[in-house]
Amino acid sequence: MHLQRNWIILLICSVLRLSSANGQTRTLDYYLEQALKNNPQLNDFRNQVQSTALDSLKIRAGRKPQVNMLGQVLIAPVVNGYGYDNTVTNSGNYELLVGVSQNVFNKNILAPQYENAHLQGLSAGNSAVQTEHELKRNITSQYIGVYSDILQIGFAKETMKLLDEESQYLKQLVEKGVYKAFDYTSFLMIRQSQEIAISQQEFQYRSDLYALNLICGITDTSRPALAAPPVQSSSTVGLSSSRFLNSFHIDSIQISNRKLLTGANYKPRLSWFADGGVLGSQPSVLYRNFGTSFGLNFSLPLYDGKQKQLEYKKMDLAENTRTSYQQFFKKQYTQEISAILTELDDNNALIGQVNKQLKLSEEQIRFGKTQLNIGALPISDFILAVKNYKEVKNNLQVLMIRQMLLTNEFNYWNW
Repeated sequence: MHLQRNWIILLICSVLRLSSANGQTRTLDYYLEQALKNNPQLNDFRNQVQSTALDSLKIRAGRKPQVNMLGQVLIAPVVNGYGYDNTVTNSGNYELLVGVSQNVFNKNILAPQYENAHLQGLSAGNSAVQTEHELKRNITSQYIGVYSDILQIGFAKETMKLLDEESQYLKQLVEKGVYKAFDYTSFLMIRQSQEIAISQQEFQYRSDLYALNLICGITDTSRPALAAPPVQSSSTVGLSSSRFLNSFHIDSIQISNRKLLTGANYKPRLSWFADGGVLGSQPSVLYRNFGTSFGLNFSLPLYDGKQKQLEYKKMDLAENTRTSYQQFFKKQYTQEISAILTELDDNNALIGQVNKQLKLSEEQIRFGKTQLNIGALPISDFILAVKNYKEVKNNLQVLMIRQMLLTNEFNYWNW
């Protein structure tokens, strides 16, 4: 418990130092908010949802009477007996009509069209939700990576502080002849290596931060510190309630509705029409040709070479494909959840072991500093102790970050 408290304090101190140096600290929620706002694919899906709502309005508008204006002036001259037959053309045609028409008794035809627009909206909305979910997983993973870089820099600077403190004592002991200058040089080389390690880790931090900004659509060159990612395991959902299955469910309904749409094309259609205006062939008496006409149109497909049956077979194949993908996903889901939970348990067990190892390493460092400062410990032994301490702390950090990444992955699948 004491060791875990020290480790947490060290993390907080590391983050606070970087925060004060860069002047700001950002959270995971900030990056998620920016990504959801800037992502063009999410905007595309939102527009698709609105577009399908407009499709429903278009279908509804199509049920109302449709009014059109028709106009035509046709002149067919006959010169010296040559030209179009007057019995066909009447030498010309002059037409200006306003026509109106409307389909009737078409509820069974329009219902699948309304459902199709509704399902397209559901599909676009579901795609938006799944894209957002995956985006959150990817950003959280990248955020954890940047946060890991910050911790590594903090650990490296803590080690550098330790070496700097001991360097002052060693220099005095070398001058007194307690230690050889050669051994002190080895110590300085370790310190120099630590400086290089800090520079490399800071470069990695900048690179990973750039990648995080890139996927979030952030154009910012500052180097903020990051707050600890609040990654916690979500409550178990279970396969039957998984939102990943929504897309398969919607696809199934869409295939069934496409069958209804195909069937609607073979239903009888009835519409009425009427027009009024002027229609004549002699300009001189057009004033007598004002009138109106009205009637009914009826159509019923009788034979199309069995295209309807072929379309139904295509949809049966689509449903077979959908079922195959769904069954594969269910197996994949079960395997992923099981594997992640096993890794989490194994990782937890390793963290416990490394914590014990770190406690021994810290005690060795404290004892080594005391002995080194009085000249009772070879410098090489202390260097070895520092290397072991760095390795153990690094292993612990790797396991803690891995725990966050595994939890993030579990939350992604357990949805």
